[in-house]
Amino acid sequence: MKLLTVHAWLLPAALFMLAASAAAQISGKLLLVSLEPSASAAREPAGTYNWELENGFKEVRADRIDGRRELAVVLLADGAGDAADPKPELKAGQDAARVEVAFSGGSLMPSTIAVRTGTTLMIRNDDEIAHELYAPGLSGLSAEPTTARGRRSVSLQAPGNWPLRDRLVPHLSGHLYVLADLVAVASIDGSGQFSFSDVPPGKYTLKVFRGERVLVSTPVELATRSLTLDPISFGATSEPN
Repeated sequence: MKLLTVHAWLLPAALFMLAASAAAQISGKLLLVSLEPSASAAREPAGTYNWELENGFKEVRADRIDGRRELAVVLLADGAGDAADPKPELKAGQDAARVEVAFSGGSLMPSTIAVRTGTTLMIRNDDEIAHELYAPGLSGLSAEPTTARGRRSVSLQAPGNWPLRDRLVPHLSGHLYVLADLVAVASIDGSGQFSFSDVPPGKYTLKVFRGERVLVSTPVELATRSLTLDPISFGATSEPN
């Protein structure tokens, strides 16, 4: 009788380990220089960034962006229901229901934020000045002071996307996505390399957000082996949400 009990416990444990071992990694690279020059760069005084201006001698440099700050690379569950249940990728200092962002250097890090519905957004102020972050149209994220070295938390229950503004620092901006079908948010480095870890096999949609714009939307199918995607470039026809 005891032997049967042990076997009954070992079988589900073995199945769990098998399912866990089937999870794999999805990785790729974003070609960050493929975006058109930004409007802000075009407004810079002549001579300050003259390598971005036509001068007859040098090729105009493409706009470079900080992928870690400005981009959110996400996996969404396939609409047909083939993908696994949404399970956000965990990062250092986070859990499945809590995501932390920071005011740093007078701006948000990251400025494009993607979370799953039900997440608590923790806003940390690392600056020496106060901020009053708000999202027009989003109940619960009104302009309230976050003092220097202070914190604020917001519960995000409704799906949607909203611009982010700061009443005290007018140049600060960002964008917040709250997604019911979010499976994972990639880690991304300054060169554009990104990866999702521990992703179960299935069909997904990979999206790249930059502020209010969707730069990339492409299907991804993962088997039991890790997948490396072709380098991803951004077209000039990206659309706002």
